[in-house]
Amino acid sequence: MELVLAIVSATLSFLVAMAIPLFAQRWRTLAIVVGVGAMFFGWMTLELPVAGSIPSGIGAFVGGLMLFGFAAGVIARFVTLLGRRPANGEEAQ
Repeated sequence: MELVLAIVSATLSFLVAMAIPLFAQRWRTLAIVVGVGAMFFGWMTLELPVAGSIPSGIGAFVGGLMLFGFAAGVIARFVTLLGRRPANGEEAQ
């Protein structure tokens, strides 16, 4: 039962972290999400060795899954924003 719980929590941590940047609709929003994500994962990296802290409770493996999912989501959103055709009012002349 603990194995199933560990697999479910690892999968959810990956998918939720991937979904966060996918909600960005514009470049500015993506930049804000990436900035907040960088601060969060930087804090997580610095606080991981401190016993009793929140990142210590999350653990290195699940934190790494979250980071990898977040990076995958950022790359996916970057590619979709890069390949998006401009709307009628956004055309450069």
